[in-house]
Amino acid sequence: MTSSRLTKRARRRRRAKVRAQRSVDQLNRALGEFLTEMGRVEFTMLLYVDVINEAPIERLFDEYSQKTFGPKVGWFKEWVEFAGVPSEKRAIVDRVYRNLKEIHSKRNFLVHGETWQGAFYGQHRQAYRVGVVKQNLEYIDEFDRGEHGENVFSLSEVKALTKLCGDTVTDLNFLRGQSLPD
Repeated sequence: MTSSRLTKRARRRRRAKVRAQRSVDQLNRALGEFLTEMGRVEFTMLLYVDVINEAPIERLFDEYSQKTFGPKVGWFKEWVEFAGVPSEKRAIVDRVYRNLKEIHSKRNFLVHGETWQGAFYGQHRQAYRVGVVKQNLEYIDEFDRGEHGENVFSLSEVKALTKLCGDTVTDLNFLRGQSLPD
């Protein structure tokens, strides 16, 4: 091979490495944004329960803070239903419940996962978040074979889940009496 061919090949490899690292950086940033929104969802759930119940916030916080997200959702639903939901707010509360269910099903894969790179479905090589699948030690091998299940997330899927968290916070804040944003 000539020197210019080697130089071009080396440049292409360097550019590919830079693109791959940029993809990982973007995914890591999106995961950080997701975790931030998750924290807002959890905190706003607690604030809403505080608004609709007479129990002191300290007692509510003591119960709530010892739970993981799944049990927090159940706790939240119990308190909301105990307090009663006005009929004009029922549709929003039901939407919050649906959103929390979807967030929970995907959250655990994002939080308990690893970042891998791959080129699938005719797309360029990019970073994916691959969640651990209980009782399946071959989840990474399945990813490598292109078998993408519910545990594999692209950058756009992480951003969509982050948006769902933001929408849920907006709904919870509306239920708490704050106006909807413009």
